Amino acid sequence: MQDLFGLLALAPARRWLAGVSGGWREAAPQEVAAFLENWRHHRLGMLQTAYLALHDLILGSWYAEPSTWAGIGYPGPLKELQK
Repeated sequence: MQDLFGLLALAPARRWLAGVSGGWREAAPQEVAAFLENWRHHRLGMLQTAYLALHDLILGSWYAEPSTWAGIGYPGPLKELQK
């Protein structure tokens, strides 16, 4: 993941791999969505794997945040599993 983020931080690599010409803060939501959708269905398995890694990272952080649980009907981890 560190290598992936490092690569996407470099302007030439970001432009070539993700199609985002400016910085990430200036990227339009449509640009980011197009980049992710492209990687999701890319013919190169390496980019599909990178997409899945980003996907899992985002989902993991969402489900790890207790403030999001009520919105999805998740009661939280079992009390028996908590320290």
